[in-house]
Amino acid sequence: MVELLYLNDSYLKEFEAEVLEASDNWIVLDRTAFYPGGGGQPSDTGIIKFGGKEVKVVEMKRENVAHVIDGELPEIGEKIKGIIDWDRRYKIMRTHTAVHVISGVAFQNFGVKITGNQLYSGRARVDLSFENLTREIVSEIIEGSNEVIKKDLKVKAYYLTKEEFMNAPELMRVNPKLYEKYDKIRVVEIENFDAQADGGTHVRSLKEIGKIVLEKYESKGKRNKRIYVRVENE
Repeated sequence: MVELLYLNDSYLKEFEAEVLEASDNWIVLDRTAFYPGGGGQPSDTGIIKFGGKEVKVVEMKRENVAHVIDGELPEIGEKIKGIIDWDRRYKIMRTHTAVHVISGVAFQNFGVKITGNQLYSGRARVDLSFENLTREIVSEIIEGSNEVIKKDLKVKAYYLTKEEFMNAPELMRVNPKLYEKYDKIRVVEIENFDAQADGGTHVRSLKEIGKIVLEKYESKGKRNKRIYVRVENE
């Protein structure tokens, strides 16, 4: 079982670990701060150092939390140092939390939920369960989200048991069946504003996001509208 260090500290940039598996072009470590991808958030990249050598981590395999390596592999049992590509990760963290703000505003003001999303470094697309979405509504959501960001609310993560989670339907923004395999569910909460089940990385406070800028919006079906946003420094 790989210890996922990012779950408790999204700001951990470097870590030490031991190689458990090595095969073809990937390795599995006993612990890692690299996010393996999922929930619309891409996997981390970075470097691994061992034995005076340095190789690139170009992506992750989510199914076994494997680090895909460009270069020579360390041996099983070898100690390594992992270093996250922090500039990329931090932009994704800012973007991820921004999407949670957008989701919170859309849910509270219009009763709609996210039907899908994809995060990139500093930008994202968000699918919302609108039947009708106008320029005025989109502008209201983005302007409302930026007003929330100005409050600089704190962001925290904690765990609920499956029973506690199932008794809190407001936390379930996607299909509840996705959570059935978990004994405990991680919740990311923007204090005094919004809370959602989430397994990704986030900033500690909303001021770190900067400003959300709308790029465009479009219809992707009768009950699915997509908006494209980016985050900018104030």
